[in-house]
Amino acid sequence: MKKITVRQEFEYPLETLLLAREERYKHLDKFPELKNVHIIEETREDGILKQVRHIDLGESLPIAISALMPGGSTVLVETSEFNEASHEHTFQVTPGGGLDNIFTVSGVSRYHAVDDGKSARDYAIEIRSRAFLVGPVVEGAIAEVYSNNLNKDRQSILNFIKELGLDQAND
Repeated sequence: MKKITVRQEFEYPLETLLLAREERYKHLDKFPELKNVHIIEETREDGILKQVRHIDLGESLPIAISALMPGGSTVLVETSEFNEASHEHTFQVTPGGGLDNIFTVSGVSRYHAVDDGKSARDYAIEIRSRAFLVGPVVEGAIAEVYSNNLNKDRQSILNFIKELGLDQAND
């Protein structure tokens, strides 16, 4: 099992970060970096936002992983819950088609205020692969991809804050 932790700070209040986190998926046309994400199911009940998203990796799948994927399957399935009161997001990502023996990504992200004008999100992620002989290689490749994608995701949030003009309130 491979573990990664990531902390990302934002020069915006928590409310701005949370708004951008949720709203940008309603404006995917403005964010080409999110074009491979499709919300398949979404429900909200008792302050919990539940989602199932498909993430089409296409050509971005590392070679160490694509070689293990049968039939060229490149779609990941993410199931998640976001608690609107605690601002905690739990998620699990597996390859489509029930291929969780290749790898499973489980994680928690927490969104919180740092001070009046700053916020952060902290990730704790575990990557597990049961792929025979190459499990550690798969886990390492996914950890690297995940870390890079979290940086891209941070930039996407910052771009969305600017797109909505929410950065003006912070000037």
